[in-house]
Formats: sequence, structure tokens, C-alpha cells
Amino acid sequence: MIWLTSIAIAFGDPQCERIGLRDILGVEAPAVLILGERHGTQPDLNRASNIVYRMAKHHQVTVALESVHSEYQGVLDDYAEGNMDPSDLPHLMDWEKSWGFPWAPYEQLVTSAVFGAKTVAIGFELGPRPADQSVPLPSNYIDILRDAMAGHDMPLEMESDLVQAMAWRDYHMAELAVQGWDGQGYLVIVVGRGHVEGSKGIAWQVQRMVQTPVHAFVLAWAENPPCYVGDKVWRPSFLSELF
Repeated sequence: MIWLTSIAIAFGDPQCERIGLRDILGVEAPAVLILGERHGTQPDLNRASNIVYRMAKHHQVTVALESVHSEYQGVLDDYAEGNMDPSDLPHLMDWEKSWGFPWAPYEQLVTSAVFGAKTVAIGFELGPRPADQSVPLPSNYIDILRDAMAGHDMPLEMESDLVQAMAWRDYHMAELAVQGWDGQGYLVIVVGRGHVEGSKGIAWQVQRMVQTPVHAFVLAWAENPPCYVGDKVWRPSFLSELF
């Protein structure tokens, strides 16, 4: 009975669609794939790297990374042209300050030019929406953000600022990713899972910018925040969650 209960907990909320590698690789090109990761978490980033590697064997792939600040696009381009060693990248991109999570889990994605993929930097500083910019807002966006902020008190008057700031981040990352893609093959966007859950974040913004299908996947199950209706969540076998 304990075993069955544990399995039920691991498999999570049935309102999510449980997916795996085959489901993602089965998406026909051209398409946009958005992968939500737990920042700095090796299993999630291994899955993302594996997806890029396998897709690049047969298709043109552009990888857009939140983890790389857009000001370092030139560094990525130089690396793709063979002008530097991968060991130089963390220093040249000031990785510890610009991203802050360990380099090792991201290395394969950042260096995915070795797979034949094009790499696009879509990260930028956290902050409010610029005063001279406007951003479209999905309906009920605040509900997703409230779940993400559970346990953190926020005055009601600050909620509007939060909505604008997060929607701006979703929008501008989507904009940078789409600008870096020529519409051929796959555009794979790797961002924090909070920008993917609930289908209110970057996927919603990207779909407004392209005519191709957009598919969003969360790369690992998490108990909190909850699973939203329609989310496609990578949940491997129970045993693989233990080891």
C-alpha cells in the first residue's frame, strides 16, 4: 500500500499530460519547442541537451537560452566559428555574475554548436518593464504568478508591477528567440519552468509572433507550484525518480 501511494504521489496530478522523449521528438518541423527547466538542475538540462542533440541529427535546430545574457551573443558566435575553446566561455560570458547557477549543467546546451545547432542568447537583467515598451498580457496571468509566489506576501498594489515585469520578460525573451530563428527546422527555447507552466508565459507570447506550431513542455515534475490543466510534464518512471 505504501508503494502504491508513493507511485501515485510521484505520478502527480492527472490534469497534467505525462510526456517523455518520444513525444517531444515526434513533433514535426517546422515548430517551436519551449522547454521549462528547474534552473541549474542536471536532470532537466541533460534532457534538454539530449533533445537538441537528437533533433540536430536530422533537422536544422536553433537553441535559444535564457541562461546566456543577450550581450554575449558575439561570444556564442565566435565559439560556433571555432575561435575559442569551450573552457573559455564561462569567463568570457561572466557566467557567475550574469547567470549565477553552476556552469556544468548548462555546458552542453551552451556549446550545442558542436551538434550543428545555432545558439541564441535571450537572457537579460531582471527588472520592471521599460517605460517606453508595451506588452500584451494573457488572461488570468496573475493567477499563475500568485501560485509561484505562494508563501511570499505581496501588497496588492505591487501585483500590477509584478505582472508587467514578468510579462515583459516572457515577451522580450520570445522576441529575441524568434528574431534569431530563420523559421527552418526547430526553434528550441530553454527557460525556467515558471515561464512555461500554465501556458500563460513565453509560449503564449511566441505564438503571437509566429505562424508555426508552438509546443511547451516542462522537463520535470514538481509538487509546488501545482500542475495546471493542459501542461505537458516530463515524468519518467517511478524508479528513475529515485535514482
